[in-house]
Amino acid sequence: MKLLFSRGTPLGLRLVIALILSTVLMICDSHYQTFRKIRFYLDTAISPLHFISNTPHVAFDNLMEMSKTREQLMEDNTALRNELLIKHNDLLLLEHLKHENQRLRELLGSPLRRDEYKMAAQVLLTNSNPYSYQLVINKGAKDGVYVGQPVIDEKGIIGQIFATAETTSRAILVCDTQHAIPVKVLRNDMSMVAVGNGCSNNLILDFLPNNVDVKVGDELVTSGLDGRFPEGYPVATVVSVDIDPHSANLIVQASPTADLKRLRYLLLLWGEDRFPSSTNQKDETERTPPVKLEEKQYE
Repeated sequence: MKLLFSRGTPLGLRLVIALILSTVLMICDSHYQTFRKIRFYLDTAISPLHFISNTPHVAFDNLMEMSKTREQLMEDNTALRNELLIKHNDLLLLEHLKHENQRLRELLGSPLRRDEYKMAAQVLLTNSNPYSYQLVINKGAKDGVYVGQPVIDEKGIIGQIFATAETTSRAILVCDTQHAIPVKVLRNDMSMVAVGNGCSNNLILDFLPNNVDVKVGDELVTSGLDGRFPEGYPVATVVSVDIDPHSANLIVQASPTADLKRLRYLLLLWGEDRFPSSTNQKDETERTPPVKLEEKQYE
């Protein structure tokens, strides 16, 4: 039996057949739910490869930690202890401000901001090009991860989950050209939408009239209007404000707050109504405080 892609098959015919098969698969994947399930199982099947490919990186990090001298470790310990004291002091003030904010919202009749559940995750793989940037993390459906879930780090919003497998998930970053996020200017609460423009470029704030009050240096935070990203998390800082000579609209660019090209550990956010199933099974009286970070995830 002669194979389709044998040496005698013309290269042009191979290319045409490959393009037709690729087109058919893409159409089926976007229109049929069955193909999404197949992709879920395929991602689950290759998840061990992500962990295996990440092993050298982890081993190298562990080796670097072991090679540190005793003096370096003592200096790091002192610096971390001082930083921890400062953070504890900030938390004391934050708790006071939180209660004060709740009282003010009750007086104004505004809904209280719900607490959030946080879980640490590790980046296993990055898939990037000049216009797209996606990550594979080591948390999946069995951990309660869901499509559309916000992802942050210590500096602010990173992106959101767009596909899950059993033990891993894929996250799309705010700089991706397919990503948009509702934001507001922290200075004056002006709402707008930040759109990805490639991870080598800044975010773009589109469709703004030329009289909008936006200045270089303004901080942009999540507005919460989409019901997906919690309100108030840092997203970007405005770096340029120009006027389009053709449409007379403003062209505003903003630099992401998070360092999207140096991501190693992330945080996944759950709202109170979307806690992981393992947490929902617990008695409500045992869930104090509801905002928590599981230390076992670092092990």
